[in-house]
Amino acid sequence: MAVVSGVKSHGHGEATGQRIKDSQDEQMHAYGYERSIAGTMATLLGCILSAGSLRLFFHWYPHLYLYATHRRCGLSRASKVLVVDDYQGKYKSYIVKEVKSVSTRCLSSDSSQASRYLRRAHKHLLDGLRGKDLELNLENGSRCLAPEYKAFWCKKQCYVWDDKASEFSKLASLDRYARCLDLHTEKVRGLSPERQLLSRMLYGFNEILVPVQGFQLLFLLEILNPFYVFQVFSLIVWFNEGYFYYAIAVILMSAFGIISSIRQTRANQTSLRNTVASTETVRVLRSSGEYESISSDELVPGDIIELPKHRAVVACDAVLLTGTCVVNESMLTGESVPVTKTPLQALPALYDSREHSHHTLFCGTTIIQTKQYGDKPVLAKVIRTGLWTTKGSLVAAILYPPPTDFKFDQDSYKLVAILIAVAFLGFFYTLAAMIQRGNTATNIAIKTLTVFTIVVPPALPSVMAVGKMYAIFRLKKRQIYCINTRAINISGSIDCVCFDKTGTLTEDGLDMMGVVVNEGNKLGEPEKEVPKLKDAHIFEGMLTCHSLTIIDQELSGDPLDVKIFESTGWELDEPELTDPAKLRRLLPLTYVRPAHESGHGDHPAGGMEIIQQYQFSSTLQRMSVIARRSDDPSGFVAYTKGSPEMILSLSCAESIPSDVSSTLRCFTEQGYRVIAMASKRIEVTDEQVQKIPRDVVEKDLDFLGLIILENRLKEPTTKVIKELRDANIKTVMITGDNIQTAISVAKECGILSHEETVISISVVPTESKLRPEIYFNAAQGLPRLEKKLKTSSLEDLEFGIYAKNYKFALTGDTWQLLREHYDDILPRICTKGVVFARMSSDQKQQLVVELIQLGYHVAMCGDGANDCGALRAAHVGISLSEAESSVASPFTSRIPDITCVSKVIQQGRAALVTSFGIFKFTVCYSLTEFISTIILYSISSNFTGLQFFYVDVMLFVNFAFFFGKTEAYDKRLAREPPTSSLVSFTPLFSLTIHTIIIAVFELIVFYAVQQFDWFTPFTPKDEFLYDCLENYSVFCLSTFQYAIIAIVFSRGKPYRKPIYTNKLFILSIVVLTIVNAYITIYPAQWVVDLLELQMPPVYDWRFMIVGLAFVNFLVCIGFESFVVEYLIQQKIKPRFYKPEKSKKRYLLLEHELQDKPNWPPISSELPILPITPSYENIINSTRKASIAESTISMCIVNENEEQIPSISRSYVGVDNLGFHSEPGDVNRVD
Repeated sequence: MAVVSGVKSHGHGEATGQRIKDSQDEQMHAYGYERSIAGTMATLLGCILSAGSLRLFFHWYPHLYLYATHRRCGLSRASKVLVVDDYQGKYKSYIVKEVKSVSTRCLSSDSSQASRYLRRAHKHLLDGLRGKDLELNLENGSRCLAPEYKAFWCKKQCYVWDDKASEFSKLASLDRYARCLDLHTEKVRGLSPERQLLSRMLYGFNEILVPVQGFQLLFLLEILNPFYVFQVFSLIVWFNEGYFYYAIAVILMSAFGIISSIRQTRANQTSLRNTVASTETVRVLRSSGEYESISSDELVPGDIIELPKHRAVVACDAVLLTGTCVVNESMLTGESVPVTKTPLQALPALYDSREHSHHTLFCGTTIIQTKQYGDKPVLAKVIRTGLWTTKGSLVAAILYPPPTDFKFDQDSYKLVAILIAVAFLGFFYTLAAMIQRGNTATNIAIKTLTVFTIVVPPALPSVMAVGKMYAIFRLKKRQIYCINTRAINISGSIDCVCFDKTGTLTEDGLDMMGVVVNEGNKLGEPEKEVPKLKDAHIFEGMLTCHSLTIIDQELSGDPLDVKIFESTGWELDEPELTDPAKLRRLLPLTYVRPAHESGHGDHPAGGMEIIQQYQFSSTLQRMSVIARRSDDPSGFVAYTKGSPEMILSLSCAESIPSDVSSTLRCFTEQGYRVIAMASKRIEVTDEQVQKIPRDVVEKDLDFLGLIILENRLKEPTTKVIKELRDANIKTVMITGDNIQTAISVAKECGILSHEETVISISVVPTESKLRPEIYFNAAQGLPRLEKKLKTSSLEDLEFGIYAKNYKFALTGDTWQLLREHYDDILPRICTKGVVFARMSSDQKQQLVVELIQLGYHVAMCGDGANDCGALRAAHVGISLSEAESSVASPFTSRIPDITCVSKVIQQGRAALVTSFGIFKFTVCYSLTEFISTIILYSISSNFTGLQFFYVDVMLFVNFAFFFGKTEAYDKRLAREPPTSSLVSFTPLFSLTIHTIIIAVFELIVFYAVQQFDWFTPFTPKDEFLYDCLENYSVFCLSTFQYAIIAIVFSRGKPYRKPIYTNKLFILSIVVLTIVNAYITIYPAQWVVDLLELQMPPVYDWRFMIVGLAFVNFLVCIGFESFVVEYLIQQKIKPRFYKPEKSKKRYLLLEHELQDKPNWPPISSELPILPITPSYENIINSTRKASIAESTISMCIVNENEEQIPSISRSYVGVDNLGFHSEPGDVNRVD
């Protein structure tokens, strides 16, 4: 089999497999299969002969059923597709999907293939659609017209067969590879009914369907689970053995478990469906020019919709064509902040939903208000519907989360496999013993099969959920809510926590510290009374450069914009236009005027008018406006504000003060939020001003100064960070803020200690080399620190004295270039990196994934803004937002500070230790019961039905239920997380020795009772009569042993409180131990009859059994406390620990870096970085330009179209780490 361009073939040139991407951009492989008649017949025969067992096996492994009934073939001929999802090379899953055809050649409202999409269509419309072409827009850039297509659907994504490329490609949305100019077509008239139906045949209805399965289906799926199938097998064996009471008890417990599971599953499905499902009534522009009110689920890409003036939910992703719209995007971002959307300009540039987010309305967001001149409607064009929308992608990510590696779960399966192996040993021993004694075949079969039901306990899944159940309840009391129970145990292994900064570590609100004005190319002292600057140009920028609006008579918008504008003391007015005559002249979006002026005149004296807005972009790190003074209608001025490094890069070199670097560093190192402002005059007419491209406005600017704001830490931040660092948990800050500010906040809150050297990493592209140069520079300390610290000199750094006490800090642009050119050292940087600034949402997610691949168990804590990807990618996501975006995170805290992180880790550790202890208790309980059975089988005896019932229900279930009631240790976190490996030396050694101890004591009572004069040997009179002295002795001792192992494995400090604090558990131990002693020493006759006991004639042996049980207790406690916990865990294990042999890659790297004192090589020169629009933006533009070139050449090129103006790039000797060139060396390269 050859591999050509990633596609496999059988040597005949026909592709049989290919790579595809899922909704999370993860690589999957698809392979084609067609029906095999011979294989199908053979499989059918096998299912009949096996009484359905083979078909049940294929239900658990559908891909094996595909192998049996189909054969590999070319993808073009495939009727079934096998999708193999090999996530990060660790988790392989198989998905079988049917290839379906959709055609316009044969249509009817009741046809099977089109009935759902065409169910509301009239017959004459269907007749007109026959043979019409469908317009296919594919992810690979291919666009074609065809009357039919074949496709398969996987993870809510549609993959269409592309004949030209001979591959399946994801069906793309309308905006993919489309120009902004193209999205403005058909603005006057909407889609025709025929085009709407054709589009619906491609994209379906505008609905995000979360499947809610019926009770019957859920019940069937539940009972077909391998565990419950095994239970059915166990019940058959028990009924034949005569264990009616225990069998009935198991049936009741299983029924309760199944019903609870079904109710929980259905409740989760219903909750998610209710969260995402919404139907609105929308007005759609038809091809006739008239508007029609329809249900939002009938919308299709390409529809032109009219937006309502007030409160409504956006039902699709749409591009705003006319008017303005204020929306609340908390559903997506977690921030309940009004965002103003402006119309998309009809330019020949490629549309990108991220770059043009301020022109795009996203599904699920709420419209607060819309505005349009005169009585004209506010129009938007539908570009994505259903699961193609941003909200749909979020739901798909929730429905199909990435698999999470957790060793405890993997090892639990391995330990169950070990139990099954032990059961086979018991099976063969019992088989041989029974045959030797001449038992009947029926009795042999029942006895040997009973061994399996004893070794693998039926209540295992139920008791394993106990620790999680109690942890969820305790977190809920602390206002922390969990929607994914699997994340509970994983949170107990967390050894790395990533934090967003703004709104997570620091307060949301900002306080104005002052304004630094550029006067004569020199920055002055910060002015705290902003109104005194009314004659300065930067004051006008503060008045106008924002996207604020008035909602319900209140100023609304980004908190930063609100704080800056309020500091001026001016007021904002919005024009209310009803007179069409006013449309003859240029009208502003908003007015600003001094607070003492009253009225809402057209030209407030001394006021300013905002004419055009270019919304803030996190990619561009800036926003701009065009404004003018009310008394100077022709004097247009552009104001741009944003990150200092970005504004400096866009400013003329001659306007940049020589002391800008030192001033900027002074404020950012003290933790202040710094915003830069620049401006330029715009010489255009009224008709041209609203058509100027953004890149023309945002260049050759005059630098005006800096706006300094203070962002305070939240009160619990420092305490929690210290607690995490004391617990040896790596803490990382991932923020979109300035890196100097991030470093300062990191030092202030304790993420960086003052003794640690901060080494900043810069990657500088060079024209002369293919690979950019990398610089490692020591960042300078904080001027404001009062405590004098010994810091490393440059000479010390050059000689590697900092080797064990340094941390890395870098920016998003550097991160991107490292991934591109220095992926070999990226793991080292992630291991030692703690501050990652100017990181985009995608880069945050990339960093979390990289940390996971290094072996960390990662938690991500964010407020929902740009954190959703990282929250989903982390092992444990903790959202501080109550918005709907929190459904992407396993944990949500209603208390918006990071105290929830330590609480989740505390409860997670307690739950993990509880699960670990319960699992060991369950295994030891099973082996104890197995040993008792095997010992009694040697004389053809066994426990009676009610003896099994007493042991399994009254003892085991009781102890297991109260086991998890021990609360989490609420003092300081231990420096080491609890082990999550069941299949390692310590737990296996502990289980093995305890099992041996139990077996020894049971053998002692088994043989000791035979030494007394009053002993009478057991002579089996019936295959189901087991009462004998050996049965009494082994049973009575074992009842104490279950209590012993429950105490031994109920571990307390440092992860849980001491066992005596669990009053219900202690009470159950005491009460049942008394009951055990009562049964052993002096039971009532009805108890003797009920349990079918043969009591010894003397009391000496009865008290001896109790005494042996006490000795057993002392031996087990002594072994676990002294040998396991003290000798092995505290003495021997640390001595044999070798980090260079660790399976965790980050530990290997830390050890490796300790042996390399001269790495990283400290650069003696400070880099002069090119400050350009973000690297990601440049890369994306280059990529999209190449795609567009091929796409446009196929179908949408218009050679007469105006070219996009090129963006001039500025190179300024100021980088985002505060490094700078000498004064006078600041230069500009065009």
